[in-house]
Formats: sequence, C-alpha cells, structure tokens
Amino acid sequence: MMKPTASQMLTRARDAQPAWAALSVSRRCALLGKLRREIARQCESIAEIVAHETSKPLLDALSGDVLVTLEHIRFCEVRAGKVLQTQRPGKPVLFYRGADFETHFEPHGVVLIFSPSNYPFQLAVIPLVTALAAGNAVVLKCSERTPRTAACIEALCAKVRMPDGLVQVVCDEPEKSAELIDAHPDLIFFTGSSMNGQRVAERAAKQLIPVILELGGKDASLVFADCHLERAVEGITYGAFSNTGRVCVAVKRAYVEASIYEQFLAKLKERIAALQIGADYESDFIPLPPDQRAGMISQIEDAIALGARLQYPEDCLEAGRKPVVLTDVPAQARILNEESFGPVLCVAPFQSEEEAVALANASAFALSSSIWTGSRARGRRVALQLSAGSCAVNSVISVIANPYAPFGGNKLSGYGRYHGPEGLLAFSRTKTVMFSGDRKVRDINWFPFTSRTRRQLAGLLRFRHGATGISWLVSRAFLLLLPGALSLAGVAAHALAESRLSIEVKLPANAHGEIAYLVFNSAKGFPVDVSKALRHGFVPIPTGARQLVIDASLPPGAYAVSVYEDLNSNHRLDYNMLGIPREPVGASNNPHPHFGPPHFEECSFRIGTTDQTIPINLVSGS
Repeated sequence: MMKPTASQMLTRARDAQPAWAALSVSRRCALLGKLRREIARQCESIAEIVAHETSKPLLDALSGDVLVTLEHIRFCEVRAGKVLQTQRPGKPVLFYRGADFETHFEPHGVVLIFSPSNYPFQLAVIPLVTALAAGNAVVLKCSERTPRTAACIEALCAKVRMPDGLVQVVCDEPEKSAELIDAHPDLIFFTGSSMNGQRVAERAAKQLIPVILELGGKDASLVFADCHLERAVEGITYGAFSNTGRVCVAVKRAYVEASIYEQFLAKLKERIAALQIGADYESDFIPLPPDQRAGMISQIEDAIALGARLQYPEDCLEAGRKPVVLTDVPAQARILNEESFGPVLCVAPFQSEEEAVALANASAFALSSSIWTGSRARGRRVALQLSAGSCAVNSVISVIANPYAPFGGNKLSGYGRYHGPEGLLAFSRTKTVMFSGDRKVRDINWFPFTSRTRRQLAGLLRFRHGATGISWLVSRAFLLLLPGALSLAGVAAHALAESRLSIEVKLPANAHGEIAYLVFNSAKGFPVDVSKALRHGFVPIPTGARQLVIDASLPPGAYAVSVYEDLNSNHRLDYNMLGIPREPVGASNNPHPHFGPPHFEECSFRIGTTDQTIPINLVSGS
C-alpha cells in the first residue's frame, strides 16, 4: 500500500477537523482522558521502547517521557474548558453605550508538529494533545530515528478510537518535511535544533504560516557562594549529564563565584567520577552513540586549541563515552556559540553578581537557566535579569515539567510558548465579537461628517486625555456634565451606572457541553427567543465543574434570565414530540415547574446601582 502524499494527508485532516472542533472542549478532553489512561496502562512498555531507541536509562524514559506527558494531559482535562471559554473583555464605557464584547478561542485548523529524537514521546504527545484540546487536527512528523515510538503513538490513538484522519503520524526522512510545509498546514509547531528551526520558519514564512519554535539551548547555571554547595554540585551534575546531555534545557555553562570556584570544581569532578556508566538501561550515564559524537569532539578540540583546559576526562576522544568538563574556554570558541547536543559542561568563575548576569546573557541562546543561592531575594533578583525564557532557583530541568507553567525560549532558542494556559491559547486563534444596540438609526461617528461634530470630538478628547492631576479630576467631572457633547455625556452617565450581574448556574453531576444563557428586559421572546434577548451566549462547561458563573453588565431595570445545558453543542434547545425540553433548563427565581415555559413576571428581578448575584438551578428535561 502506497503512503499518502503530504497533500493527501492535509486534505484528510481538513475533512476530519470541523466535526472535532464542533465538539465541546469537555467532549474533546473526555477522549484525551481515555488516551491518558491507556498510556498509564502501557507506561512500562512505552518506556522500554523509548529507552531502546534513544539509548537512555529506563528511569529517564519513564519520568522524562511518560510521567511528564501524563501530567500534561491531566492538565488539559482539568483546565482546557476554563482557559478556552468565551471571555468578556472590557471596553471604554464612554464610547460603547449598550455594546458588549466577546472573545472566542477557535482552533487554527490543521497543525503540523515536528518532534525530535531526544524525548520522542513527550515532545510529540504534549503538543499533539494541546492542539487536539484546542480543536485542531494534527499531522505529527516524528524523528526518523524513532520509528517504534512513532508507531506506538499511532497505535495509542487508534486504541482510543480517535476520529478517522484527526491524528496522522509519519516517520519519514527529513527531506519529506518540506513537502509537509508546502501542503500548507494552518500552524506549525517545531521542536529541534536552531538551524533546522530557522529553515522551517523561512519556508513557512513564504506562505505566511504561523510557527511556534522550541529550539536548542546553551543554559547557564549561576552558583553563588551562599548556596548549599553539595546540592548545587548534585543538581548541575544531573542537569549537565542527564540523558547524556541530550536535553534542550541541559546545563552547558556553569559560572561559579570565585571564592568557591576551586572547591566546586573539585567536588564536581569527584561526583562525575562516581556516576555509573554502562550500556544497560539501569545506568546513570549511557555512552552517546558513535554517530552523535563526532560533532561534539570537533567542538571540544576547537576549544582546547584556543586555550581551554580539559578537566574531565583525561582524553577528549573519550568525550561522549564519558562526561566532559572544560575550563578557561575562550568566548569565541565554537562550543560556546554553537549547539552542543551531548555531555559537555564549560565552567568559569565570576567576581560579582553583575558579572554573572552578563556572562549568562552573553550567549545567543536563551532557553532556560538555573541559580544556586541561599537567598530567595537574590534568586528572584537575578532570575528577572536573565534573558532566558525560564529559570529555576536551587533546581534544574524540572521547570519544564510543570504543565501549569508556560515554557519556551528567546533569541536563538525560539519563540512562542507552550504548556500551561499559554500553550492552549498558542494552538488557538482569537476572534472578537461585538454586539451593539439597534434602537438608533445611526451612531454619532457615522456619516454625515460635519465640522461641528469634529470640534465637539476634539474638545472631548482634550478633556478626557489632555489633563493630569487635579485638572484631570475636574475635567472628568465636567465631562459628565457636558451637555450633548457627541451625545456622550449621556452615554457616560448611562455606562458608568451599569452594574454587574453574576449568574450562578448550579450544575448537575456529569454536566458537559455548554451553558446557554439569555437575558431579557421584557416579556417579549422570553424565555428562548435569542433575537429578543438583550444579552445571550454560550459558555463551555469545564470537566467536573459543579457550578458555572456567568457575568453580564446591565443598567438599572427589570430583567429575567433563562439558561439551558446544551448537551450536544448544537446551540439550540432541543424538545421532544410533546414540546418538553430534552435538555436541562433553568430560570431566574427558580420558578416551580409547571406545564409550559415560565413567565417573565415570575422570573423577573430588579437591578439597581450595585452588583448582584442570582442563583439558577437546572432541572432535567424530558
């Protein structure tokens, strides 16, 4: 059977994506929950596949690939509904009388994901799951070095019955990547080297395809004299040589305060010598495969030729088979200016905090960093001066594993963020919707343009924005009294008098889909005619939620609110043959159920000049 072309894969994904996006976030995350549980059941076999293909210890595969992935999927299940729910942004109340705004988060469409070979499961499945939670279809291009991991991911998606065409996994040679980009996906997420990331960005730019790049690092670790020295040595040893240094956030540069420099260096070499080095998957350090050693040895030889000293091991030809420590490395050495994906650490002293920051920021790479100090204040102060996208104080690497916190780099380490709410938003597009009143024939800023209107507007702008201090307070007061200036004085008084109504909807167990809400200021159309509602909208129900709060800004008056649980997200209330709602419904004042819909009078309440909260209980339909 012939493999589908890149164009055919993108077409298949586009066919599958609309139905997936039409599901509520909670429905999408329910399927992702099945994927999480299946990964947990197969965790040991997945770790064995990853460890075998990447030559890493089993524990590193189980923790760095599987555990981190499971926690991220759980984050999406718990938080995606809330992060991606429709939001109500603010507005300048003076200029938007009777208008409301909504921000909606929509999927891009088809996302092309490139995953690398160092953490082939984590760095494939985490962006895959995030993209799916946001409503996208995915074409996943795994590294050609990890075909068994790619097949494992494909099998897991089939096991939980992902919709046909929604997730497609390929493991072709790098030359095929250009064809996938040229097939014009809607978003590209790339994890890999800075050089390859630049190539992807350049090719995508020709088609204006947005790109998120998670690229290589040259992470600095700053060790201050007031640190817990033993912990710093242990942490930097792990940070530099875990997975044989093939970690994007691996420590590549250690800058140590001069007063403890020699002591630190001695303890570091002692700790490295104690590492269990071997080819079995229970070792601390598994030697780098031969095909990955040549480039690193070339960088080391270049540094030594420029004056660097090899502290460990004794022979640079052992590099990769053993961890490497260099000192006195000149700033122009390739090993400080190029990616070095292997177990190499450059160590240098510093005299002051300012020098330490300058040394750390001198690199063109800026992915992550770490600081070792007994002072929390110093840790925060220095961290905020580093150009890296993240920083750990008295720890290392694990900053990337928190699914609630954003992750990404600066400069040559890429751009864009994923993980956390920022990750879900990165895989989404925003759409702003404005609802304006239709009682007037025209707005004041519409045609015809007149000199009188222009002079009034100029005067208003000077009053609103030109004054400061006491003059600003006077102008604000005057503005509210200014008769008829563009009809905005009345607008300001009206808008400023609006109060916030909070609608607390009590949800039944296992609630899902969306909550539809309609706010009426008269009996006309109540309770379900959207065209007659003053305010209306749909809010996704987060997984496991027992209550949902919906806010609306309303001027003083009488109102009634109706809500229903849109179980199938078709944005309408479904009825049975007898005209009884099939979906749970509710109304303000929680009227007693009776034959037929509730009346406006029994559900109405008044809003004054203070904020108000009303509870609504959902009652089952037919």
